[in-house]
Amino acid sequence: MPRRRFFVPPENIKHGIARLPSDQIHHLRDVLRLRPGDQVEIFDGKGIGYCGSVAGEGSDVVVVDLQEIEYRPEVPLRLMLALALTRSDTFEWTIQKAAELGAAEIIPLVTRFSEVRIPESKLEARMARWQRILREACKQCARVSVPELRAPLAFEDFLKSDSSQDACGCLFYEKTPVPWSGSPATSSRVLVCIGPEGGWDAGEVESAMRAGFRTFSLGPRILRAETAAVAALAIFQYLLGDLGPSSRLTSDE
Repeated sequence: MPRRRFFVPPENIKHGIARLPSDQIHHLRDVLRLRPGDQVEIFDGKGIGYCGSVAGEGSDVVVVDLQEIEYRPEVPLRLMLALALTRSDTFEWTIQKAAELGAAEIIPLVTRFSEVRIPESKLEARMARWQRILREACKQCARVSVPELRAPLAFEDFLKSDSSQDACGCLFYEKTPVPWSGSPATSSRVLVCIGPEGGWDAGEVESAMRAGFRTFSLGPRILRAETAAVAALAIFQYLLGDLGPSSRLTSDE
């Protein structure tokens, strides 16, 4: 049976012992029904993974005896996704896939045509939910680093933010006359910018270009926001990341 994976924050890992958070305890004990001695994998979300075994459990505590450390650094490409807020189910699906595709940072955007606005009173809970989704996605895809999640930013503030500095900014805009050819990236920091369901406002595109962004098209078809995000991330991972030609599966034929 394959080892089951669990997220444990770094502060819960000390002296060769990992103390599981409450949600992970529930999954280990009540869903998977693992018991002392069962082999598991632990990741801390910061790039370090561990192999170990369940060492003991109580009513509200489960600890894992860590037996092997695995350092699994991310690829040199820092792939960031700035994504306009969409409906909850669509946005959550998109950030889940972004984590699976190796995004290192996710920045929710509030744009002129964004149909979603998150009240301040609900933002903390929404951010916590997004964090859980990212951790679960990383757990599923055997990734040890969880993407950094930024609080939603107004588009103009985003253009001035640290995330957009020294990055190859690529704004995907359906009115770009010619799709890209070859690799548009000139940096190991690539910032993919995807608009809302209603598209970009022309003024936003102009502001982005003044800030150094380049515009790109994904072809003649109008794609849904979530489709565009996944397609763009996959292309960059193929061109510059760990899905490139040197990493492709080869046939024995």
